[in-house]
Amino acid sequence: MKVNRSSLEHDRRDRLFITITPDELPESPTLLLFLHGSMQSSNVARNFTGHTFEGLVDKHGIILCYPDGVNHHFNDARRDLTEDTRWMRIDDVDFLKQLIASLRDEYQVSRVIAAGYSNGGQMVTRLLHDAPGTVQGAALFAAPVPTEKNMLSTTDGWVPTPIVMLHGTADEMVPYDGGQAGFEGNSRGDVRSAKESLEYYAALNGSADFEELSPFESVTVDRYTGGATTELWTVEGMGHLVPSSKKLDSRVGPGTELFTGGELVEDFFEL
Repeated sequence: MKVNRSSLEHDRRDRLFITITPDELPESPTLLLFLHGSMQSSNVARNFTGHTFEGLVDKHGIILCYPDGVNHHFNDARRDLTEDTRWMRIDDVDFLKQLIASLRDEYQVSRVIAAGYSNGGQMVTRLLHDAPGTVQGAALFAAPVPTEKNMLSTTDGWVPTPIVMLHGTADEMVPYDGGQAGFEGNSRGDVRSAKESLEYYAALNGSADFEELSPFESVTVDRYTGGATTELWTVEGMGHLVPSSKKLDSRVGPGTELFTGGELVEDFFEL
């Protein structure tokens, strides 16, 4: 496994990212992007997630990329985002499109999966809406759909895309049942509940066949099929995080040892 720190010039700014490649590059690999949360960076995201996605690199021969937001944030889908990246009008949709195109050319990528946590998940939400078809799959961790009033994007031109969402019921920063999201008095506006978000994406994906599964005790999977598969993993008692073996600051809430975010992505997208 090789770790490379690189930059891409976009809008007269050097945008940083980390790329991790397998020792032996396969033909036409899958590209997995992981977008960090608020006040994080690519390197912080690697540690915060316990390197859960990096185990997939040599195991499945994927290309893994961690882009950096500007001033530790992405200009995501929420109208009420109040970080510098919004006031600076950073075009992260175009940046990600260029980054994906560059990596496609370099590694002859066959498909692109975009995963994101919190602010990063909301950025994946914006990419799905504002650049439909750019990615062929999405994994959203603690990132439900903003309410209509708080949503910058529209569904015009939506391309059905397999989506897996994960949310903990003890998330105090982005409430599982919907409402105001934020932390330490910094509101990011209202979001829909996790289940409302699932239904929103399932409808866009043309998926109406429903089933409920329980792969682990205290974990429920709501799945819609018939079109592009759309799933919600609900973890009872979990906080605002990506499941991994990493012990995190108590402020994000409790984790789970039942499975990791890497395993979820691995299984859902059949890497």
